[in-house]
Amino acid sequence: MKKSYKIGVDARTIFAPTRRGIGKTLVEVYRRLAICHDNWEFLLFFQYTNVKQSSKNYTNVKLKNNTFVENPFENYTNVKLFPIDFPGDRWNFWEEIRLPLAAKINGIDILHCPANTAPRYPCVPMVVTIHDLIPLEPEFSIPESERWGESVSRAVRKACRIITPSGYTRDKIVQRFGVEADKLIVNHWAPDSACREVRDPSELARVKVQYGLRASQEYVLGFGAADPRKNTERILLSWKQLPKTLLDRYVLLLVGIQDSAMSKFRSLADKLELRSRCVLKGYAAEEDLPALLSGAEALCYPSLSEGFGLPILDAFVCQTPVLTSTTTSLPEVAGEAAVLVEPTDPAAIAGGLCKILEDKELREKLVRFGSARLENFTWEACVERVGRCFEEALE
Repeated sequence: MKKSYKIGVDARTIFAPTRRGIGKTLVEVYRRLAICHDNWEFLLFFQYTNVKQSSKNYTNVKLKNNTFVENPFENYTNVKLFPIDFPGDRWNFWEEIRLPLAAKINGIDILHCPANTAPRYPCVPMVVTIHDLIPLEPEFSIPESERWGESVSRAVRKACRIITPSGYTRDKIVQRFGVEADKLIVNHWAPDSACREVRDPSELARVKVQYGLRASQEYVLGFGAADPRKNTERILLSWKQLPKTLLDRYVLLLVGIQDSAMSKFRSLADKLELRSRCVLKGYAAEEDLPALLSGAEALCYPSLSEGFGLPILDAFVCQTPVLTSTTTSLPEVAGEAAVLVEPTDPAAIAGGLCKILEDKELREKLVRFGSARLENFTWEACVERVGRCFEEALE
């Protein structure tokens, strides 16, 4: 007979006003986990809601700013939403006090804290997911880095098990905190289940025009950001170094640039005389990303530091050749299915782009290798490892 467990989840990232990487990953995992372990009960604890608790799932969740987020578990009878309201959040009382108290009161067997930090007194056995240690890297430190590092250190010490998305991050955790390696489980993510290759010419043309290109324009896609580790400045510097024949044929499309950084990067593009050869845009809508990736001649993703590298897998799904970095977790994800370059060297990035754009056989090879590599990154395998992790933590 299968054992029945009650799993508690810090689900704030799922019910955030804008669901981003961690929240989307949790939806992928817990939808499947609820089916694979239909005798387990999952309580999703989250913050800032005006919806009163009821005996049934909500069709949507109302936040205090009067926005609604859809409930991705509406038809999962063993997944229960559990809002915990707490006026303000001075000293992180929601995570430190309300979350562990709710876990204890509700008889939780194990609490999953999936976003790097956890309560210092969890009251119940706890599994923590640490995605990366990027804020602790000197070149990417922020004013909150020291306090964040203390929170991660406590989480690592208190956890029964630690899940991490890459061997690279696992090794960094062992090195930084001196934790035993067998306490950590490497659990690779998989592509967004909504991601698919788009072949419809009208759809490909639509997103081109929507993002400032001509319907017939060929382009290379990149993800820009104010965050220096996304390497936006060097992407522009590398684009300037491409041969004129390529600059005349292709446009660089950078999406994801925040308004606060747009003027900086547009000024750099003007200084490099690239304004007619690149298009800088803000956040791309999730529903547009498959078409943007599918229509691109290549994905330029020379990030300086990542804990995983999900855009690489999404590009593989969309049959798009990838250029990425030789550093951190990115070679672990890309394998031999991408052109790897030194991300601090604009000439190396430019050289890698030239290889892809000038060599049709290489592009076709990268697409084949990328499709094959996806077999190593499935949500089924990911969910199996999470379930096994919970069972081991309770043994």
